[in-house]
Amino acid sequence: MILNTTELTIDTVTPALTLGQIQVSADKRGKELSDAERIRRVVIPANHWGNLSASMNGSASQGLTDILVTGLKTIAAARLRDYLTEQPMARTVALADYTVSSLLAWSNDTSSSRGSITFEREQVEAWFPTSKLFTVMALKGKGFTDFVGNRLATLAAKNHGLKLPSDADKLITLLADDSETPLASELIQRLAHISKALSAKTAATTVSMDDL
Repeated sequence: MILNTTELTIDTVTPALTLGQIQVSADKRGKELSDAERIRRVVIPANHWGNLSASMNGSASQGLTDILVTGLKTIAAARLRDYLTEQPMARTVALADYTVSSLLAWSNDTSSSRGSITFEREQVEAWFPTSKLFTVMALKGKGFTDFVGNRLATLAAKNHGLKLPSDADKLITLLADDSETPLASELIQRLAHISKALSAKTAATTVSMDDL
């Protein structure tokens, strides 16, 4: 539903569409989930993407246009899913994030990092309570298990929230005792990728007196 001129609601029921509106779905998986728990959708208003058309050898092609629209829907769904991985309690999204230019920019920006994400938030949330790391954190209290569990779950999103290479390295160390489990191994690989990327970014932007 269009909440206002800047936001769209994230619907938990199947929305009724009118002519020209586009539905974007990031539904959760799981037969045990109710519709309200499973459905996560937004409706992009009519004409928000303008008049899209594609051509072949200078001639308009409806087939290519359909592929273009389908591709944009796929990108929009990926963006919504990624946002909900980062902010699972969110109830709205910014309308500006779902323009054609914004979706293409987001897709281009995430293309290099998405390949390192091989798991979903729900998988991490189901695995973490069974891990050795959870047992260690539980000795410190629920605040620690909640914090570490959310920090690991957020690794399933492009915007993982880590700021320093040392933060990623710390999590790698904490996961060491679980490293033989498949999901922990994937988390460690994701963290190693993040650590390397943050180190490169820091090296590229840090200026000291020695550089003057």
